[in-house]
Amino acid sequence: MKRKLLLLAALAVCAASLTAFRPYNQRGKAKTAWMTVSALTTGQEYYLEVSQDGQALMRVETPKSLLTRRGAIKPQLVKDFFREIENSEIINSQNVKQSKMVFYRGDMLKVSAYISGELTRTEAPLNNFGEAFSYAFTQVKKAVAALPQEKKLRGFLRAEPVEGEALEAFTQKAAVDGEVKNIETKDVNRLRPLMAAIKEPHRLVPIETEAEAKELQDFVTARQLQGLRTLFYIPTTRGTFKCEIVEAARAKPAQKPAPAKAAAPRK
Repeated sequence: MKRKLLLLAALAVCAASLTAFRPYNQRGKAKTAWMTVSALTTGQEYYLEVSQDGQALMRVETPKSLLTRRGAIKPQLVKDFFREIENSEIINSQNVKQSKMVFYRGDMLKVSAYISGELTRTEAPLNNFGEAFSYAFTQVKKAVAALPQEKKLRGFLRAEPVEGEALEAFTQKAAVDGEVKNIETKDVNRLRPLMAAIKEPHRLVPIETEAEAKELQDFVTARQLQGLRTLFYIPTTRGTFKCEIVEAARAKPAQKPAPAKAAAPRK
């Protein structure tokens, strides 16, 4: 009996040790929502991402510039925003994931969020989400727009599912002996940005260093994936995805000096 008690005590100590030294990356991730907002009148769009722990990111691209802002915003703003996401009828709808208005000329919102543990994707005019949602969204957007500019990021990786006619066209082009060979999940999992992008489509996954970017491009070359080093297709056991490496920032083009005025002719 005494030996059994000692054995149980030893097992309890081991279990406690394993819990205490669990690596950080094995802990639960903060709930996150990411979205693309496009203006129908101008065709311009921006990307916005916010997590429940307050971390946020915004990438804004215009014909003249491209910049990314990243940092933390007030927890109350995030709490209000996620409450409106979870209460939104249009996001929670299981039947309609797209809602458009023929004469609508405002902003269109494509938002990915976890609802009851399931990742959903909803596309609709911003004003369809309701006044409370629009207000919470605007407050978050203002806070993120005030964050400092991110200058160290190498770029982002974004994955989008290939489906329907696009998938048929890819299969016909990439098939060998009538079959497309999938890349195993264990092989994709070796590249952190690639696996993260495939798990959460449409999200901009940061590529933090030049080494990560090179590892990803070497993988594309070694696997002879269809496409380019910055825009390629990858068939996996999770499905086929179109992956794109996008910039995090772009310097403004240098302004050309104004032409010198010709000297007035002497009288």
